[in-house]
Amino acid sequence: MRSLRDGRSIHLLDIENLTASSAPTTAEVRQTMNEYRERVPIGPMDQFIVAMNPRSMVNAGIAIRGAQLLIRPGTDGADSALAEAAVSGRIDLRFERVVIGSGDGYFTDLAVWLAGAGLRVSVVSRPASLNWRLYTATSDITYLPPTLALAA
Repeated sequence: MRSLRDGRSIHLLDIENLTASSAPTTAEVRQTMNEYRERVPIGPMDQFIVAMNPRSMVNAGIAIRGAQLLIRPGTDGADSALAEAAVSGRIDLRFERVVIGSGDGYFTDLAVWLAGAGLRVSVVSRPASLNWRLYTATSDITYLPPTLALAA
């Protein structure tokens, strides 16, 4: 019998971290997602959960179709929403691979837990945004190019 996990990936995206903006425009989200798709393998059974603060909801929702959107205000609001969704949704039982789209150190414990459960854990981040704790917690890291704001 085939496992429910086989061949399935889930992408947990902190869109504000990936765009390097606390209030990304629709164009910035689209550009970031294009960069993401160019660098990260995405299978036909993959799922996306995208978290953000309320100010980013409309722009992210327009730019990213078919994803589950999580909205939470406050410091680390998007991070905590993604982590809670991962744990309560038991992604450790339903997916073979998890891609954490954020460089925030907040995700270190989640990455360690998922790897311990036997999942392949990947991190996608901007080079200047990757926290050293998260960097040391996984060996599979993909970098998006620096944003113009970060490169300047």
